[in-house]
Amino acid sequence: MDKSQELQQLTGRVEGLMSKVADDHSAQVQDLRNRVSETVDSTKNAISTANAAALDALKNAASSADQYVRENPWVAVGVIAGVAASVGFLAGYMAAPRKSLMGMWRR
Repeated sequence: MDKSQELQQLTGRVEGLMSKVADDHSAQVQDLRNRVSETVDSTKNAISTANAAALDALKNAASSADQYVRENPWVAVGVIAGVAASVGFLAGYMAAPRKSLMGMWRR
């Protein structure tokens, strides 16, 4: 469960508790309910703002990467080939028998 879902559950629980004390009309409870309502509303606004900002940053990063690959396709192919070769080498090294080609023992 991510933080956004946890905060949504928490605000739901707080709102449920506030509805249970809705019958109490004392000044202290009214003041507390008003402050809690304001806090819940500001939390919801902060969550939606953070989600929108994260989505915008992700879109900008994806757009920048797409633009770079379109402008420099061979560099991107070279980087991908280098990463693939490195991963292949490491996978082969991990799967190889304990004795190397020259007869020396690996650690």
